[in-house]
Amino acid sequence: MRISLIGGVERNEQALEAIASSLGHKLDFHGGHMKGRGVDDLHRQIDRADLVVVATNVNSHGAAQLARKLARKRDVPFVMTTSCNPTRFRELLTSLDGQRKAA
Repeated sequence: MRISLIGGVERNEQALEAIASSLGHKLDFHGGHMKGRGVDDLHRQIDRADLVVVATNVNSHGAAQLARKLARKRDVPFVMTTSCNPTRFRELLTSLDGQRKAA
């Protein structure tokens, strides 16, 4: 599954990618920056995502709103979470994988 993570602490990007990969997923990270190519990058990421995760504690309000709007428009499942540190991210993916296997 391709996961688009919007927001979060950028220094954790490599750790989050490693966690996603270890669980069989591909992670696209977007820092939530909306200036320059940020909006276009957000559109492209969500267009190819199977799941959108939005971290709200270190994210711009505009990026969170746009990510939610685009995910709904594309009918892509999304999760809003306060934080998304590596521990929380692993728990989230493990929980989602468990739900998918049970279904």
